[in-house]
Amino acid sequence: MKGTLRLFLTLCMAVLSMTLVQAQERTYSGVVKGSDGQPIIGASVEVVGTTVGTSTGLDGDYTIKANQGSKIKFSFLGTKSVTATAGASTTINVTLEDDAQSLEDVVVVAYGTAKKKDLTGSISSIDSKLISSQANSTLSKALEGSIPGIQVSSVDGQPGQDMAIRIRGIGTANQNNSNPLIVVDGVPYSDQNKNILSTINPKDVESISVLKDAASTSLYGSRGANGVVVVTTKKGQQGKAKITFEGKWGINMCGQSGYPDLIDDPQSIYEWAWRSIYNSARYASNDLYTTNVQNPNMSHEEAAKFASQHLFNYTGSTTDFSSKNDLDNYLLYKVPGLTDAGNLTTTGTGTAASSTMNNTFLVGTDGKLNPNAQLLYYDNWRDYFLQNKFRQEYNISVSGATDKTDYYISGGYLEDPSYIMGSKFNRYNIRSNINTQVTKWLRAGINMSYSRRAMQSPGTRWGRNPGDTNENIFIWFNDDNMLAPIWRYNENGEVLRDDAGNKLVNDRTGVVYSPLGQTAPPMANQYDPIKIAHDNINESIYNDINMNGYLEAKFLKDFTFRTSLAVDETYMMKSRYFNKETGRYRTSGGGFARNYWDYMNINALQTLNWSHDYGKHHVDALLGHEFNWTRSSSLNYVSSMSLIPNFNTFANFIALNTSAAAQASLGSNGGGEDQIALEGYFLRANYNYDSRYFISASVRTDGSSKFKNVSDRWGWFWSLGGAWRISNEEWIKDASWLTDLKLRADYGTTGNQSGIGNYAGYTTWGYAATGWLNSGASMPSGWKLTQNAMANSSLTWETKKTWDVGLDFRLWDRFYGTIDWYRSMTDDMLWNVPMSIEKGQTTIAANSAKMKTWGIEFDLGVDIIKTPDILWSFSVNGGHYKSTMANTPEGVGDPKLNNCWTATSDAWSMSGVGGGAGIIYLRGEGKPYYNIYQVRYMGVDQTTGLPLYSHYVTAAEATAGTFGSAKEGDLVGTTNYSIADRVELGDATPDFIGGFSTSFTYKNFDIAATFAFQIGGKFFSADYGYDGWYNNQKIGKPVSADMKNNTWSPAGANANATYTNTGAKFPMQIYANPNGASWPASGIAWGSSWQYTDMSLFNASYLSVKNITVGYNFPQRWMDKIGIGGIRVYASLDNMWLITSQSGIDPRMDITGGWAVGRGTYPYMKTCSLGVNVTF
Repeated sequence: MKGTLRLFLTLCMAVLSMTLVQAQERTYSGVVKGSDGQPIIGASVEVVGTTVGTSTGLDGDYTIKANQGSKIKFSFLGTKSVTATAGASTTINVTLEDDAQSLEDVVVVAYGTAKKKDLTGSISSIDSKLISSQANSTLSKALEGSIPGIQVSSVDGQPGQDMAIRIRGIGTANQNNSNPLIVVDGVPYSDQNKNILSTINPKDVESISVLKDAASTSLYGSRGANGVVVVTTKKGQQGKAKITFEGKWGINMCGQSGYPDLIDDPQSIYEWAWRSIYNSARYASNDLYTTNVQNPNMSHEEAAKFASQHLFNYTGSTTDFSSKNDLDNYLLYKVPGLTDAGNLTTTGTGTAASSTMNNTFLVGTDGKLNPNAQLLYYDNWRDYFLQNKFRQEYNISVSGATDKTDYYISGGYLEDPSYIMGSKFNRYNIRSNINTQVTKWLRAGINMSYSRRAMQSPGTRWGRNPGDTNENIFIWFNDDNMLAPIWRYNENGEVLRDDAGNKLVNDRTGVVYSPLGQTAPPMANQYDPIKIAHDNINESIYNDINMNGYLEAKFLKDFTFRTSLAVDETYMMKSRYFNKETGRYRTSGGGFARNYWDYMNINALQTLNWSHDYGKHHVDALLGHEFNWTRSSSLNYVSSMSLIPNFNTFANFIALNTSAAAQASLGSNGGGEDQIALEGYFLRANYNYDSRYFISASVRTDGSSKFKNVSDRWGWFWSLGGAWRISNEEWIKDASWLTDLKLRADYGTTGNQSGIGNYAGYTTWGYAATGWLNSGASMPSGWKLTQNAMANSSLTWETKKTWDVGLDFRLWDRFYGTIDWYRSMTDDMLWNVPMSIEKGQTTIAANSAKMKTWGIEFDLGVDIIKTPDILWSFSVNGGHYKSTMANTPEGVGDPKLNNCWTATSDAWSMSGVGGGAGIIYLRGEGKPYYNIYQVRYMGVDQTTGLPLYSHYVTAAEATAGTFGSAKEGDLVGTTNYSIADRVELGDATPDFIGGFSTSFTYKNFDIAATFAFQIGGKFFSADYGYDGWYNNQKIGKPVSADMKNNTWSPAGANANATYTNTGAKFPMQIYANPNGASWPASGIAWGSSWQYTDMSLFNASYLSVKNITVGYNFPQRWMDKIGIGGIRVYASLDNMWLITSQSGIDPRMDITGGWAVGRGTYPYMKTCSLGVNVTF
């Protein structure tokens, strides 16, 4: 018994001694490294289940006390965590492998960051790798096709110009008021004139997040209705100091589909002119809306000879040849016998004179160019003015972090010239982002940047710099006489030169040889296109200074208070210079304007954050206050009469210029200043249980200086959201195929005040001269006070109510995606309504409409191959949305009330009988916002060859049998445009927008490609109409190649023996010139009508190859030998290919098209680049 007891006590003592040994606290140390073998600074080291923890030092080293047998966890952002057991050895070295999914987990949200897996709202983002891979001068271009629900457009291809961004469609009545809020490192920017995204070097950007639904945007209150684009710049990463240099060199070229395929070569132009003259002479009628196709004016042989004889002097009359026609005597060929005595008969006198060719013709009676014709000269304007340009970009950065301070300092230079003369963008950037842990409880940081942007822009017809068509380079080769050469030529086809050997420009009458008579310059007399392109200047220089500092204090364990102050200022100087030797200011001695614009944005923000875990319950809350103040001021000076040519400065111009012509291009003398302020208070609370069930709520109230009445100044906006992480439920969490699955939903309200003027609540007045005492308009004869606008104190916020339901998933840790359905209603939408003229204005904005938008979007991806040596991934995103009017003011949408039609997206209003100056939308309750309401082209009338237009049969017409058996209300075709009726032609917005990308990596080689696409929708191009590329009535100017051998021509006894086509898409060619002595074609001219039919509507689908990049990283073992961190070389193609439904149509130019696109359009650039990235 005693032996047994002794044995029992011995065993108990042994167990107790072992327990005491295990419970003994020991000191453990080691080094934490990354997968690249480099030490990780700042990695978290903690004893599991205790409050004991530390972080690694400069060499990745750590020291921590733990009981033997306890668990020690090692973790760092962007890596997979490792847990080790504290054993007998006190040295524990750990390697943390990269975890791309962990990096994706952290996203930027309103006033902070969050784990993506914990979100209840819809947020999409792109990272620095995608952003920096593209040759973009502005960040906005990186968004196209990269984020679902995003639609970008730009009215021209000017480098450095921000694109218009639309998130989930149009949310208000004016698309210019649908711009999203831009937030850069926590600082909001609502002023689009700032062009904020072009101030930032893409190489400095860590990520761009797009906030779309109420749960994500409501904390921005009155500025979040159109979505929020959040840009986060780079910070120093833990590790030793890293120096990175990148150089990039490339060639900028004119992009694809900038212009249509045109009939613009000399032979085709002459043969086109011959057929037009033939048809006009043989088939034209003096009666309205008909032709003499059934009873021709002359035989085929007579008409064919007539067209050959009068190729250059037919102007619409078969008897009067006193004027030259639009071919303008430009005879580019030498034809044997053409200039022989007796062959040419001079007609007309002076500069209008031309010649009739009697027996030897340039174009024979068969309608073909004389086979013996030899080309003397031909200048291709595009080849001269569109030239490839050298692009270069350099960036250097120094970054790193210690255990207390992180830093990122960078500098960059970009030279991005366009392919067109007088257009380029240069930018210098400096950025410094420093954050430091001042004490254990206090952290501080400051992010400062400076950029200098210099942008030179040419005048484009309907773009950002509207100017005389004689100054628009694109008009020169898209609309002017293509036969007119750039240079002067003699009878032998030789270029004429001055005494110094310089080529002489074709800038005046009669300087180019023609045996037919005097030629005219391609533009106005004494307009030198070369000098205009080289000497005239339109340059804007911006100096942007940004300072954003903060203090962050942690106290009482769970609380963090942060206060920040951001000051952003931009100084802009814009210079416009017109030389005095040529162009519109030739008679004024030149023109000069200088505009100064000063913009300041101050944003003060204070937030208090609380976060606590109660077991499986997590709760956090954010309370904040924000004050934003913006001021912009401008000063403009205009002058003329320069003393010294090409000397662009104030002192060189001595005359005050206030003429109407001057103000049209340079503006008027004067200036102004605007100030607006916004103050907001907000609260957000989040709760989640066991990372399974999530609830979030937010509320914000904003007060705006735009509203006069205190009761209207403050608006309230809120959101409520929830989510369920299904994959964390006990009954499915062990499923091997399911990595993550979350269902979320939210509802809330946001506001919009962008459509309200800064002083809309106040009556504003103007002070101006009543007249002038002198011809120079510098001495006022008196002054007058006039009312600019009456007070509109009834205005209030537009409020947008949004539902969003989404599903996030990841399967087999390989397939991943997000799907969202959303619906929004914009209440109190601003709409201009009529008012009595006695009140001083005809319309006034009122909160009198509603718009409903719904849509669905997705973002899907897969890692097709995932091995240690090969990684091949593919992703695709897309979205569909529709916006319809839920309510409109009385009368709007009723086609019988013309004054209530809503006109074009480009601000041109309709005018005239059945016509208009732009595309018309019929907007009524239940109709799409972009519901196109145009005359429909019904094909070709087979008896006249004229176009048929849509017309609803009236009761009187039905009774009279005007259209046969057609009944009242039937839609028929008529050649009489004066009775044509508009019809609803569908929604202009696309059916689907999106993009896809793929990347493939094999060891040190990689290749990636990014595409953007759009499916459906309608795109309007006014310049495809009557006076543009679908021009049936003029000669000499380029027309679309679509029309070649596709215009109607009769068959049978009255046919044109050289060309017959009764199944053509386009009506019969007719040369109709109202400047002729008589105009028999007047009865069949369709004039402006042709421009506003659906012949100018095109399918808006496109596929854009945005970027292709191929790269190689030199092996690390080579780099280690020479002491370099790494070298990467790459080649890239940007915007290289674009496929559209119609040549010359680029749907990215505008959401629905309009006057912004066409003959004067500035196409996008495409770029081919080589680059090198070196890390030290």
